[in-house]
Amino acid sequence: MKTHSIAIALLLLNLFILPISFAEEAVVNAVKVADGSNTALTDSGFDQRGYYTFRPDLRKCLSPLCGGYFVKAVNRTLTRCPDGSLQAECYVASLTNRKKLDLSSASLLQGAIRPKIYQGFGNLGIFSLQAAFSPATKAVGAGLFVGLENNGIVCITTPCFSADQYLLNRNKIRMISGIDLQAVGATGTVLNDALAIMANGGVLIASGTNQQVEEVTGKGITFVANQFYLPM
Repeated sequence: MKTHSIAIALLLLNLFILPISFAEEAVVNAVKVADGSNTALTDSGFDQRGYYTFRPDLRKCLSPLCGGYFVKAVNRTLTRCPDGSLQAECYVASLTNRKKLDLSSASLLQGAIRPKIYQGFGNLGIFSLQAAFSPATKAVGAGLFVGLENNGIVCITTPCFSADQYLLNRNKIRMISGIDLQAVGATGTVLNDALAIMANGGVLIASGTNQQVEEVTGKGITFVANQFYLPM
């Protein structure tokens, strides 16, 4: 009877120790990524490439010199333009939209800038659209643009690095322990739509900053969003 009680006690102890050790290992991995000593390509199938903010060109001049779009790669100081030059943002004279998405409410695009010659005007470029995203509110996103995904880790203590953060237009991923969408100020319905994306195994696109937070067993990393984007 005594031996049986000891065995049960050891089993319970192991159940508590293993998750805590796993959480501690996650902290170490997250710190390595933060220090830049450990970067990784995503293997989840999420494509981190080709994300751009954009704005219609409202200048009044002869088309196609005006009337196209200005696009800017997120998380990049400079964007590669159709002529191969690097600029703060690029003008493209047209945009392919095979899915016929209504871009009037979009503020983030995924796709590629490609060269295109317009007779009599030269290479003014075209944006090849793959996907478009609408913002949760009218606020302009700032800071880091990331993809957020639940990685399936479950812990019995905090910090628990249960989310993966993909840096858009970069081959970088880090583990974070929290996601705060409240500061965006989205309506309850829109916020629920965002949470449903992650709950169903999808990746939520957002902008904001990473903040260190003191938690039960150490420092965690929470992504505080100032905007998030829903797929159209």
